Amino acid sequence: MQRNLPWVLHAASLAQALPVFAALRYGLRLPEQRRWIVVWCLALLASDAALLWFRAPGYNNLWLQWVTVPLHNAIMLWTLSLWQQDPVSRLAFRVAIPLDLLALLAFIPAVQSAATFNQFTWPFQALVLLAGSLYTLVRRAIGEPERVTSQDWFWVTLGTSLFFSLRIALPPFVELMLPTNRELTRLAYVVSAWADILAYILIARGVVCPLPQARSGGFS
Repeated sequence: MQRNLPWVLHAASLAQALPVFAALRYGLRLPEQRRWIVVWCLALLASDAALLWFRAPGYNNLWLQWVTVPLHNAIMLWTLSLWQQDPVSRLAFRVAIPLDLLALLAFIPAVQSAATFNQFTWPFQALVLLAGSLYTLVRRAIGEPERVTSQDWFWVTLGTSLFFSLRIALPPFVELMLPTNRELTRLAYVVSAWADILAYILIARGVVCPLPQARSGGFS
């Protein structure tokens, strides 16, 4: 799977930069939630670059995933917390950050290779973030049913829901099919890459949404 990789896999990795470039539209005026989405994308790009840098025959870069995955998860949970409208939900997302880290640490004794990490640990982590994304999307849509397509949270959580749903399904599917059907496994990676590109396009669409109107004060 490492040789002759389809071009779309490289394109999916580069697509992580789309929300970063989209953020240039507003620059320093970008709302806090969108700034953290940009941080998340930059962290993904940095981790991909590090994985390429440390890739070598016989070299175990599992330690890198133990560092980057908790960081990515913490950034995303914090970002989603900023879109919560009530303090209880906001607190729940922030409390989930250390709990998610503890859950990840609990997997360490059972994980001895990157393949095992991808097969079990990453799908579990993705399930947590998918639940958080869907909760935010549905809760905000119920509270603000009008003009949802002009809201940054709508596009971003739509994109992250797509992104994390594939992270749940792909690793166990690959583990099941790789020994017997390498072509189908390759196709699964290609489909996942196209889905990732679409997810980053949706997230970038959220980043360029109109800025929220400043509330005016004073007396009427």
